[in-house]
Amino acid sequence: MSREGELRRHTRSTKSASVQVAWKDRHGADNVVRGTIIDVSESGIRIELPEPLDKQTYVTLQSPSLGLHGSASVRTCTRKGVKYVVGLELSAGLKWKPKA
Repeated sequence: MSREGELRRHTRSTKSASVQVAWKDRHGADNVVRGTIIDVSESGIRIELPEPLDKQTYVTLQSPSLGLHGSASVRTCTRKGVKYVVGLELSAGLKWKPKA
């Protein structure tokens, strides 16, 4: 598979799984929403959520079906219809590995 023009360090894998995302907003209020994973790589994940997240917000995410539970930082957030596509960079040593 050619990666010409690709700037990412790791290859993305298309996945469709549920994810729970929790964060504190700029006023300190706790928020929790459920979303859907679009794709994932060793160091990042792209998800679809019902509401936007501010860039550089730290979130806690949990997806038992992909074996993910940990922290990530919001890198991008783009409106897509009535939902938002959010790009997250995994942090605090969290990495995703495909199951064998």
